[in-house]
Formats: sequence, C-alpha cells, structure tokens
Amino acid sequence: MAKNYGRQLRVFSILLAVLMVAFLAYNWIDICQIFSNINLVWVAVGFVCHSFNYIFRGIRLKILAGSKKISFFESFNYSLFHGVLSYLMPMQTGDLSLPVLLKTTGKMDFKKGVVIIAKLRLLDLSMLGWLSFFASFFGARMISPMIHVIWFFSSIILAVSFFIFQWLGKRTHYLIVRFLKITADFSELLRFDRLEFMMTFCIWVSICLSQYCMIRSLGLDFGISEVLFLLTIQFPLQLLPLQGFANSGNHEGGWVAALMLMGFNVDNALDYALASHSVLIVYVALLGLLAIMTGNRKLFFF
Repeated sequence: MAKNYGRQLRVFSILLAVLMVAFLAYNWIDICQIFSNINLVWVAVGFVCHSFNYIFRGIRLKILAGSKKISFFESFNYSLFHGVLSYLMPMQTGDLSLPVLLKTTGKMDFKKGVVIIAKLRLLDLSMLGWLSFFASFFGARMISPMIHVIWFFSSIILAVSFFIFQWLGKRTHYLIVRFLKITADFSELLRFDRLEFMMTFCIWVSICLSQYCMIRSLGLDFGISEVLFLLTIQFPLQLLPLQGFANSGNHEGGWVAALMLMGFNVDNALDYALASHSVLIVYVALLGLLAIMTGNRKLFFF
C-alpha cells in the first residue's frame, strides 16, 4: 500500500511539472512581455537578500546541532544543499536531505537530524505567523474584509503553532511516535531558545526582502504587507507533499491564489506566478553552484 501511495505521488508530481510547462508554453508571449521589462538590479539585490537567508540558516543550524559538533562553514554549506534539494526535489523528499547529510558526514544520527528538520519547520511557520500578524494591521491591497479577517486569524494560528507543540509536551511525543513511527528524543523539538528565534526572525526578514525585490523586478508595486500576505498563502503550501519537480504546482498555486485575492485576473496571476518561479529557479541554481564550490568531497558525492 505504501509503495502504491509513493507511486501515485510520483505520478502526480510529474503531471504537475508537465502541466506547468504546458502553461508556460501557452502563456509564453505574455511571460516574455513581463521578462522584457524585468529590472535586473532588483533581481540582483533580491539574490543578495536570498543569500543572506542561508547565512542565517547556517547560524541557526549550528546552534541547533551544537556548536562543538559542527562549524559555521559546514552548517552554512549543509543549509545551502538542503535549500537547493528541498526546492528541486518533488513530494518534500528534499527535506530529508538535511538529516541524511548530517548522518553521511558523521555529525549526528539520522533520528536527531529528523528532529532538527521538524523544529526548523516549526520555527519557520511560527515566525511567518508573527510577521504576518503585524503585517495584517496594515492590510493588503484589494483584499476583502472577510479575507483580511481570515488572514489575521490564520497568522495567529501560525504564530502560536510552535508554542502549541510545547504545551502539548508528552502528547506531541506520543503522536509523532504513533503516527510517524519515529522513535527519538524530541526534547529538543519542545525546547524554546531565544537565539534560535532571533535567527529565524533574521531568516524571514531576508526572505521577505528577497521576495520584495523579486516582485519589484517584475514590475509589481507591492509593499511588505502584500509580500507577507503572499508568503502566508504560499509557504504552508510548500510543506505539502504534493509538489512537482522544482516546486512546480505549489509555487504557482500559492501565487495565483494570493494575486487573485488581491484583484488580479487568473491569466495575469498565472503569468506573474510563472515569471517569479523562473527568477527563483535562477536563484536556486546559483545557490547550488555556490554549494558545490564550497562543499567537501563527501557532500559532492552525496
């Protein structure tokens, strides 16, 4: 049954990628029009902000893994590889690259790595919620009052998600062992650390600035609140195991949904979604090149 489910997910992933390529071909003229007016300065500044995101991720990983177990250079390189693989590989299989990397290089066992990736995702969701909560007070253009209320309360839910896990305590441990069949020490997952939250804040500020620059490069006059509204919809979708290669499907779905709620028609929303995805793929490719250049031999063969 598990094999059939995995096969179905792989087929779905391939279909999503094919569908996105078909949309790209169908809307090629409109997308070319967007790219003909792209601002390369904004693209370059966006990549710099995107790179800072991984510097902060490296610091956070070093804190989580233990300062004596891993150097900053190693944790930065692991974060690069993990970021590239989690973006390119389908069905969230890329997320497993971090615990496998840590095990392959002898830094920690696989179970400990799984606990770390789970905490990273919880921290990301919680911080996105906090930033979106404050952004919701400024609002996003053309969204209805009902959508604004939904955004406000969904931001609160995301913000407190980490603390809900903490509050559940032993129940959380039981549910993970019972349903995910993973037996490990999850005390780290339930521990609050101010420095980890500070680094997560820096990560998401970098992500927001990168997204803002990328959006401005496409000619969209969005503010930070609109960027956070888009991320609030898009990022949770990226955690679902129903994505195609290079995040195809999830990225476009999040962008189209957010832009339509902000008053765009479906064709324009899809054009901008595909154009933004193209820019992000360039960012990921450059980060992948940097990861290979700075990685050691074990990471290269990994």
